[in-house]
Amino acid sequence: MMIRKNLGLVGAGAMLMLGAGVGLAPAASAASTGDGQAVSTSQSSKGQVKSGVGTKSLSKAGGAAAASEGDVNINASCWNGRTSGRNFYMTCSGNGYRVYVDCSNGYRYTFGTYYYGTWNHTLTCPSGTNAIWGGSIGG
Repeated sequence: MMIRKNLGLVGAGAMLMLGAGVGLAPAASAASTGDGQAVSTSQSSKGQVKSGVGTKSLSKAGGAAAASEGDVNINASCWNGRTSGRNFYMTCSGNGYRVYVDCSNGYRYTFGTYYYGTWNHTLTCPSGTNAIWGGSIGG
C-alpha cells in the first residue's frame, strides 16, 4: 500500500511539472519572435540565409545614407537603403562587414555576424519602435 501511495505522488508530481512546462512554452517561444529585441534576416545572392539578434548600444543615428562607416580600410558598400516601420532594408557587398540598425528608442543594434559577398539585409527594431536608418561596419 505504501509503495502505491508513493508512486501516486511521484506520478502526480510529474503531471504537475509537465503542466507547468506546457504553460511556460508559449512565453518562451514568444521571446524568440524579436518583439523585445532587434533581429536580422539576411539572404545572400546565392540563396544562403542567416539571422541574428542585435547587441544594443547608444545610437549614433544619422539618417544620411545606407553606407559603410569607419576608416578607409572598409571592405563593404551598401545601397538601396530604406525604412518601413520597424524594418530597415539594404543590400551590401564586401568582405568581412557587420550590419547595424538605429531605432527610435535611441539605441543602435549591431549584429555580430560577418558577411562576405552580396547580401540583402532586413534589420528589425524591437516592437514599439521604428527603424531610423542603418548601415555596415567594415571589419
